[in-house]
Amino acid sequence: MAKRLTRKKLKQKDEFITTAERFLNAVSTHKTGFVVGAITLLFLLIFGSIGYYYYKDYSKRGSIAYSQALQLYDIALKTQDKKDITNAMNEFETVETNFKFLNISKFALLYVGSCEYLLGDYDKAIQTYKTFLSRWGKDNNYIASIAYNGEIESYIAKNDCNKALSLIDEIINLKDNPFLELTYVHAVYCYLTMHQPEKALVFLENEKKNNINNKDLVLKITNLIDYVKQSSNNKIINFKSNNF
Repeated sequence: MAKRLTRKKLKQKDEFITTAERFLNAVSTHKTGFVVGAITLLFLLIFGSIGYYYYKDYSKRGSIAYSQALQLYDIALKTQDKKDITNAMNEFETVETNFKFLNISKFALLYVGSCEYLLGDYDKAIQTYKTFLSRWGKDNNYIASIAYNGEIESYIAKNDCNKALSLIDEIINLKDNPFLELTYVHAVYCYLTMHQPEKALVFLENEKKNNINNKDLVLKITNLIDYVKQSSNNKIINFKSNNF
């Protein structure tokens, strides 16, 4: 038995037919524009799919290259062999150059700086850390702190404590700096190396006041103060960060 068509359904069918007729008439009238638009849409879909596939492949290749670089770096740290360090550095440079659209390229640049430091190329390491900070230093204080302290250590390795202390003054109030204690150690090392224990004490006492609500940090600063006093009394300047 055929279904009875109500007025509502007939009206809906008429509206559909009318809309379809209008669409077909528009296509007929603007045939060239419609064809061009359809082709354009088709190409956008095709190239969009290719772009998505390429990015997935690009990310995968980048991850593999970065992982291989990390393995070489781990070997270099264990052997401390210049050839191994150079191999790791070259691999990180490749990652940084070829995968600039991935975040791993940022971290790769930090590792390049570390390798240059291990090779004794302190000026290159400083420049690499500066490059990193100029590009991405504002993105993440945690990562920026690594670069800053790497730059400071490079100045110290060059026996340029004045520049190291100048940079320490710039970053000492950096928010969310997870390496603040290391920064203190660098500052104390420089002051003791320059035979200026009194400046080290002033620096530490100020930091103690500034962090009075952080009991753990205050305790560590107090230990550094005691060490500086002892070093001053005994004329000791051979300060090592692993003492703390």
